Amino acid sequence: MRVYVGTFLIAASMLALKITLTRILSVITWYHLAFFAVACAMLGMTAGATTVYLRPDRFKKLNSAMAKACLMYAAVTPVSLIVLCSMPLAIRLNPGILFGLFMLTTVACMLPFYFSGVVITLVLTKCDKPIGKLYAADLIGASLGCLLVLAGLEVIDAPSLILVCAAIGVVAAQSFVWGTSDFPYLRRARVLFVVLVVCVIVNASIVTFIAPLFIKGYYLPPARNLLMKWNSYSHVAVSKQLTTAPEYWGPSPLAPDDPVVQHDLRIDGGAFTALERFASKEDIEHLRYDVTNVVHYIRPTGDVCVIGVGGGRDIKSAILFGHERVKGVELNPILVNLLQNEFKEFAGIADRPGVSLVVDEARSFLSRSQDRFRVVQMSLVDTWAATGAGAFALSENALYTTEAWKVFISRLDSRGVFTVSRWYSPKEISETGRILSLAVSALLELGVAEPSRNIAMVASGMISTVLVGREPFSDHDLAALRQVCADLQYSLLTIPGEAPADPILRGILGATSQATLRAAVEGGLYNYMPSTDENPYFFNVIRLPHFWKAFNTDSNVISGNLAALGTLLCLIVSLLVVALVTIVVPLTARSRVAGEKAAICWSRGFYFSLIGAGFMFLEIGLIQRLSVFLSHPVYALGILLFTIILSAGIGSYLSERLPLDRSPGVFLYPVTTIVAIVALQIALPKVIEAMTASEMPEKIGVSMLMIFPLGLLLGFFFPTGMRLARAAGDSETPWYWALNGVFGVLSSALAVFVSIFSGISMNFYIAVLCYSGVLACIVQINSTIKRSRVVAR
Repeated sequence: MRVYVGTFLIAASMLALKITLTRILSVITWYHLAFFAVACAMLGMTAGATTVYLRPDRFKKLNSAMAKACLMYAAVTPVSLIVLCSMPLAIRLNPGILFGLFMLTTVACMLPFYFSGVVITLVLTKCDKPIGKLYAADLIGASLGCLLVLAGLEVIDAPSLILVCAAIGVVAAQSFVWGTSDFPYLRRARVLFVVLVVCVIVNASIVTFIAPLFIKGYYLPPARNLLMKWNSYSHVAVSKQLTTAPEYWGPSPLAPDDPVVQHDLRIDGGAFTALERFASKEDIEHLRYDVTNVVHYIRPTGDVCVIGVGGGRDIKSAILFGHERVKGVELNPILVNLLQNEFKEFAGIADRPGVSLVVDEARSFLSRSQDRFRVVQMSLVDTWAATGAGAFALSENALYTTEAWKVFISRLDSRGVFTVSRWYSPKEISETGRILSLAVSALLELGVAEPSRNIAMVASGMISTVLVGREPFSDHDLAALRQVCADLQYSLLTIPGEAPADPILRGILGATSQATLRAAVEGGLYNYMPSTDENPYFFNVIRLPHFWKAFNTDSNVISGNLAALGTLLCLIVSLLVVALVTIVVPLTARSRVAGEKAAICWSRGFYFSLIGAGFMFLEIGLIQRLSVFLSHPVYALGILLFTIILSAGIGSYLSERLPLDRSPGVFLYPVTTIVAIVALQIALPKVIEAMTASEMPEKIGVSMLMIFPLGLLLGFFFPTGMRLARAAGDSETPWYWALNGVFGVLSSALAVFVSIFSGISMNFYIAVLCYSGVLACIVQINSTIKRSRVVAR
């Protein structure tokens, strides 16, 4: 029992640590590097497995070796945390210095997982317990690690939660040697546990002494903030009170600069919003001069829905222009809590008559809502906050798709306007073109024959605002729009009745069908195709064939996209090199030491490689698909990872009771898995479409029901593969666990790349190919076993 308990605890700690590191990396560096935590975790575990394979003599006292590795995991985790919180990772640094910092960051991320990888490898390859039950303890522990993150970050900060993970590692160490007296480090383990618990209590509730010191490369010590709050998909820092010039997104040249009193709010250190004092309308009069609010000049009355409340800026704008009822929908509960509690009097909106704040994902909320609005406003909603599922699964992916915009436009009344403000570059249309393409696509899907009559776009500075009418704009609307642009010196980029100067924008607005829209946006440097639920990566505007050409631009609008895509490509190449080195070098070294060919059967090696790859392609595809369906990063993380890992753990346990290592079961489980993946890929889009307006508990329940059977099947593969390998005479099973990890980490990055450039569905098809390859490997392994039995007779 102690082995099962220790395995359960170290697996839970390890999964929670991996997700929490993703959160911290999303704060200290940009979101595209947060995926780095997942890669480093899996590489660290693979390195641990390789050590067990190459140096088996170190681990003869099995329980003691596992306990010692758990203690090392617990001891190095706080050190890694301190290193990460001290790293000034900024692209502007000298390349040599930056490379050194990244290498140090890599080691810091990998080191705890190296020791946990040793533990899990010893458990799964050296213990004499049933492999199915051991692997079940590992997976069930990992599934509960997901819940630990979701619950933990609601109570304490991310650095303190990492210290909790280290403390759990100490308990795991004690579990492995419970009831024995020959473990020399037991007293040190107890001291370490007490120290970690004290540090958690002090850091979380008394004095913050471990926290990120560099945010996006800039030195920002915690003392500069009034308060900081964490949850599973964001870090919100509130500055001390400032008296400063007004913050504008797209200011009119005539905008006043009289000082205002405010707090700066930063989400993951990258996204900024201002929390301004609001006691009377005079405090917010300057908001009339921001291009994001141009809609209120043509629609000054009626109900307003604000998507992405932030610091309350757009809600105050609606109040300023005279709207009586304003509903703010905000994904992040931290921001709503700040407006309703700590800064209730300062912000001045939470208890204002006619104003209501809702903590929900906007698309999900409006899908269920029966209300109709005169204005639906979405201004600069892009936190760039990586979810716990990893980078490129952003909190706001589901807002910028054709399907989402159909929902938003359909919630307008007959004179309603949906308005979206995004970054704009006069030199290159990039995001501007994709915004117009989305508007045209959504209107076409809603049955509008001439979308150009319903669309106008205004710009000022680095911001453009598109106005999408439920009905065509009237002559009075157009006259009012021209007048406000003249009065405030805004640029009128496009308006019904006047073709824009840019040929691409002209082609987009002239589209009268999806086919003509596709024809208008095909080719070119940037991707202007309207993003969809199948490919929700609105922020990825660069076409892969023209990736290098995009570096010649000086547009700030796509600089983040370039960095993200470049990092992903470099990560894929780096992981590929590491995978090759990890496979070839140890084999060569082992052969030289033994003086003979290493006893590795490649059919078994491919088996474990393919199940690692197939699982990750499937998992990433499901994460991306369910992030859109459930419309909330917490649900995608908690429901998907918890359900699929838990069900796989139960499947692993059941595999011990099923004759899966004998015919016909040995062929049945991969075939059933292939059929299940194909069925899920066909069913998911239909279920998502049918349940768009369903309540969240119903969506969660259906998601779990659809994932659970597949998870059970996936849980069969590893323990059954280990039994097959041993039946075939293999003693090098640690190496197979290492292969599983290497190809898992490589495929995790490849799956993101595939989703962006080929659509989410392609990941499901690749997973089918992987498990089809597994079936072919089983045929070969099974014949090897039969031959060995014949020889034995």
